[in-house]
Amino acid sequence: MKKIVGVLLAAGALFPFAAIAADAPGPGWAFMTPDPDAPAPPPAGGGGGGGGAPAAAPAPQAGVPMIVASGKGDAVRPCNTCHTLSGMGQPESANIRGLNATYFARQMADFKSGARGGPRSAAMAGFAKGLSDEEVKEIADYYSGLKAAPWTNISESATTPKTMVGRNSQRTKAPGTEMEPLGSRIIEFANSPAAIRQMEMPAFVAFVPAGSVNSGRGLVTTGGGGKTTACTSCHGANLQGVMDVPAIAGRSPVYIARQIYSFKNGVRKGTNADIMKGVVDKLSDDDVIAISSYVASQSPS
Repeated sequence: MKKIVGVLLAAGALFPFAAIAADAPGPGWAFMTPDPDAPAPPPAGGGGGGGGAPAAAPAPQAGVPMIVASGKGDAVRPCNTCHTLSGMGQPESANIRGLNATYFARQMADFKSGARGGPRSAAMAGFAKGLSDEEVKEIADYYSGLKAAPWTNISESATTPKTMVGRNSQRTKAPGTEMEPLGSRIIEFANSPAAIRQMEMPAFVAFVPAGSVNSGRGLVTTGGGGKTTACTSCHGANLQGVMDVPAIAGRSPVYIARQIYSFKNGVRKGTNADIMKGVVDKLSDDDVIAISSYVASQSPS
């Protein structure tokens, strides 16, 4: 696949620590809640997003909308700041590569109206208000035209490398080889900053509890005996989306878990959100981990 170098600015400069740490109706690992003793992120230009990717000006890319590459004045940051030119994004943002254009536009409308809440939603609402319908469509068409690709390797384990979530909500591996118990968490981080910038796949690894993928398979494909509705009934047999229902296969397990908690706790509203709330209401924390692990383990294309 053609390598695309995305621009990743320091998210801490965009989203204040207090704003990221708040509005997290679920476990800290899913909402990328910064560690209390995390150091301040480096200034823009000295590294930041993507675990230290430099914030250099992007080289012109044929076919890339100007707003994706450069933003729109002070009102709208470049989409690639968090989602990268490739659209693959990171666990604290979202993978929007190959995302259905109609669904994308609907989410922008939900951000704009305030229906979609959660961490960083206020910033997204501001960006959405600064874009015209035509500009949203241009961005949606661009990202939907990119072929989805695997981005995270799932590893079942009882332990995980020691990591830290910085004030920019990015999880990075601590220096050295120290391990710690995984417990009931999903710990997802980039193999290296260069892997993100150069689209080395998979760029991320996610440690999930042993047996999670198999447990998730039953919940996703059958509903787990009435505990939930089978994800495949709406998202398609391969979880690759149906019409304006989004593809979820192969996306970040931490991002998937965060959305489940956001639906469950009413933070995320908007078209179809009420339906999703009913679907996830009875899920336990272990169920959320299992579903997210299985979904992320599936091929996105």
